[in-house]
Amino acid sequence: MMAGPVFGPDPRTLDAMREAAARFVRSVSEGDSARLTANAEVTPYALCFRVFLAHLLKRPDLLDAEACARQMRQSIREVRETQAEKPTGKPYRQLLTFTLSALSALGMLEEDPLEELVLEQLPLDVRQYLDDAGSLRGQAGAGNQAMFLAIFLLHAQRYLGQDCGPQVSEWVDLHLNSMNGRGFWSPRAGMTHLEFQNGYHQYEIFEYLDTALPALDASKQAVAHLADVEGHFAPYPGGGGCHDYDAVFVLTYGEQAPQGRIAKLLQLTARTLLGEQNEDGGFGESQRVRPWQLVGMLRHARHVFGAPTRDALIERGRYWLALSRPRNARIHTHWSRYSRRWNESDLWDTWFRMMAIARIDVAFAPERARHWGFIDYPGIGYHASLRHRELAAK
Repeated sequence: MMAGPVFGPDPRTLDAMREAAARFVRSVSEGDSARLTANAEVTPYALCFRVFLAHLLKRPDLLDAEACARQMRQSIREVRETQAEKPTGKPYRQLLTFTLSALSALGMLEEDPLEELVLEQLPLDVRQYLDDAGSLRGQAGAGNQAMFLAIFLLHAQRYLGQDCGPQVSEWVDLHLNSMNGRGFWSPRAGMTHLEFQNGYHQYEIFEYLDTALPALDASKQAVAHLADVEGHFAPYPGGGGCHDYDAVFVLTYGEQAPQGRIAKLLQLTARTLLGEQNEDGGFGESQRVRPWQLVGMLRHARHVFGAPTRDALIERGRYWLALSRPRNARIHTHWSRYSRRWNESDLWDTWFRMMAIARIDVAFAPERARHWGFIDYPGIGYHASLRHRELAAK
């Protein structure tokens, strides 16, 4: 007897969750700026996250588009002026790509595509750039740098009239030709959380370019194998905004509807995430990392020894030791001077949790893509459904 159809999140539950998330966005908004959390200071990163959430929720009432666009352009140019030489580090390149994407979401990128800031980021040699970053061998953080490069190339081609087609093709070919058997970039024998969390960034570009991936099924199975009993995908209990979204992205890549084990896992992940929304409407990084008491220590131990591969066990063990230290009782990032609590609502994790749920929703019911505001720009926030809308409009 065949099993009945498998469905994604309940649309009525999603509506309540979306309204609560909009309430959180309002609570951390301040004029044409935003704070990462209710306790943090105003930062340009937080403003980008505010724009992303307003766009994803299809709630233009959550901001003044023109005022926010002016503020973002001013902020990124002020940051650039503090740099004597061309900035190549993650914080600057991340803010620049976030700003470009946010301006696109607001429909205000063409009038000022930040030409001078993007052109100086274009490399003379794509292979050298990727080799230096360690992108083709899975070096930690290198996935970000590979994605930044592709975004700059695609932006220059689409908005600045640059002929970057050959470089984009080279970027794709180099990545496809250096994949391991799991479809990522790592010399390790066993799958780790770092491997997919790092490599996810290249998958974002592949989806934008509609790239067929030769090892996609192997990638999905490898990622699914790392899920914990709650459907989280982080190397520590309770998941994390990045790890869970990155895993969901890989598991929902492509046109095929979720089937079998993957479908059940995505349903579990959606139910878990829906139950982790804080009372203020936002989401935190993890509800399970703290407090560090006996129950928490046992939870971490079960997570470590439940790892499916030796490499993942070692990875989880290192996190267990690191997170036991008092200095890691809070999360420190370059997005804000304020260090937030692990379960504290913030714009970044709220955006990523909402995107994970949106991708699961659309994977099971493609027609629901119109209920979400995906970003028609390469990088985080894009969805393949936008390509279908463009084809339908022609």
